Amino acid sequence: MWSQRLGGLVAVVLSLASATAEARTVRDEPYSMETTWNAAVRLVRIDMGLPILERDQEMGFFTFTYREGSRSVPGSMEMVRTEVDGRPGARIIVQIPLMPTYVESLILTRLARKLRSEFGEPPPPVVRRPAPPPANPSDGTPDRRPGDPEPPSTPAPGGNNPSTPPSGGEPSNNRRERSINPAGPEV
Repeated sequence: MWSQRLGGLVAVVLSLASATAEARTVRDEPYSMETTWNAAVRLVRIDMGLPILERDQEMGFFTFTYREGSRSVPGSMEMVRTEVDGRPGARIIVQIPLMPTYVESLILTRLARKLRSEFGEPPPPVVRRPAPPPANPSDGTPDRRPGDPEPPSTPAPGGNNPSTPPSGGEPSNNRRERSINPAGPEV
C-alpha cells in the first residue's frame, strides 16, 4: 500500500518537475528590438529591483534572479527580431521555471505597459490590400457571360478599325487606341 502511494507521489512530482522545466511565456511587441531591449533591462533592473546576472544584447538575452519574499530563483528574458503586423518588432520570451507561469505573464504585461507609457502607442498595423483581379486574365478583354452581345466597336478616323486586323492579319499599331491591362502586357 505504501509503495503504491509512494509510486503515485513520485509520478506526480516528476510530471510537475518536467512541466515547470519547460515553462515559458512568449509575447510579440510592435516596437523595435533596440527599444524593447532597453525597456526590458530597465524594467527588470530598475523598476523591479532584480539583479541582472548576465546580459548579451547582440544575442538578445539576459539572465536575472527573480525574488519573491525570501525566495530567489533564476530567470531569463530573450528577445528575437520578428515582424508584428507588417512592421519590425520583437518577440519576448520570459522563463522562470521554478515559478508559476502567471509570474512570467505579469512581467510581460508590465513590459508592454512600460513600452506604451514611455514610447506611446505603436503605429497602426500595415494593411496589405490584394491587387484587384484582372477582368479576364486570359486575353485582357472585359469579362462577359455566355450569350452577352458583342460590345459595339467604333470605327477609327479614316475608316480603319484598329480592333480588326488589316489585311495582313496583325492588329493596327495605332498607339492612341491601345490600353494597358493591369494584369499583364499591353494588348
